[in-house]
Amino acid sequence: MPVYLLLGDDEERKARGVERLRKDRAVEAYDAAETSPETAVSACNSYSLFGDGPFVLVRNLDSWNAAQKAKILDYLEDPAPGADLVMLGEKLGAREKLLAAVKKTGEVHDFKQPTGKALAKWATGYAKKLGLELPEEVAGELVARCSDDKVRVSREAEKLALYADGAAKMDDLEALVRPDLQSNIFRFVDALGAGNRGEALELLEALLATGEPPLRIVYMVRRQFRLLARAHSLFEGGVSRPEVASALKVPPFVAKKLEEQARKMDEGDLERALTIVLDLEGALKGGSDLRDELQVELAVLKLSEIEGKV
Repeated sequence: MPVYLLLGDDEERKARGVERLRKDRAVEAYDAAETSPETAVSACNSYSLFGDGPFVLVRNLDSWNAAQKAKILDYLEDPAPGADLVMLGEKLGAREKLLAAVKKTGEVHDFKQPTGKALAKWATGYAKKLGLELPEEVAGELVARCSDDKVRVSREAEKLALYADGAAKMDDLEALVRPDLQSNIFRFVDALGAGNRGEALELLEALLATGEPPLRIVYMVRRQFRLLARAHSLFEGGVSRPEVASALKVPPFVAKKLEEQARKMDEGDLERALTIVLDLEGALKGGSDLRDELQVELAVLKLSEIEGKV
C-alpha cells in the first residue's frame, strides 16, 4: 500500500502502528505545521541509495488546509512505486476527499484513546503484563486520578508494579498516585453538583495543597463552569457528544465528563455559580481584605447553597 492514514488521539498506538509499517527503514519525518505538502510529495518521489523506497512520515495532518491536502490528492493519482506515505492526524471529516482517496488507494486506521471503564480495563491488562494484579476498583480510581490520560495511567501502573507486592491496593494508590489538578477540578465541580459540601471542601483543600495560587485554581473552576454552561446548552439542543467535543475543542473524555455534569445542573444554577466565581475572582484581585484561602472557602459554601443541585 502506498499511503496510510493513522487517525485518533491514542498517540502510543499510532506510534506502534508507524513502527509496524516502517519495518526498520529510515524515516523522513515532517511536521505539517512547518512543512508544505510539496516537500512531502518530493520526498516520496526521491530514491534511496540502498534500494528501498522512501518511508515518509507526516505528523499533524490537521494543520494543512483543504488546498494543501489537495496536493496530496494529486500525488495519490500517481504515487511513486515503492514509496510509503504515512500521515498522522486527529480526525478528518467524513466528507473530506483525502479520507475517501486514502480508503481507495491505501489504508485508514482509527486509534481512539480508551476512556473511563474501557481505559480501566486496559490498565488492568497492562498491569497484568507487568506482573501486577490491579482490581477493578483500584483501576477505576487510577484512571480518575490521571484524568483518563492513558500515557500517565501506564506510567503510574509501572510505578505501582515496582511498589506493590503483586497486587495493588487502594492504600498503595493513595500513597503513590496523586490526583492531577484537572482531575481534582472535575471532582470538585462534581461534588458541588451533587450538593456535597463536605467533599467539595476536602477537594478544595487538596487543590490548595498542590501549591497552585488560589487565583489560578479559581480561573480553572470558572473555565469549567463556562464549559459546562456551553455544553448544557448544546446537549439540550440535541447535539451529540462528538460534536460537542469538536465545538468546545476538548478531548472526547472531557466531553463525556461535561455531559455527566450537565445532567446534574440547570441553566439557572450554572448562571448563579458563574456569578459567585466571578465575584471571587474580583475579590482575589484585591477587592477584599480576607485571606485568599478563606475567600475561596466562603465561595464554596455559597456555591453549595445554591438552590437546586449545585
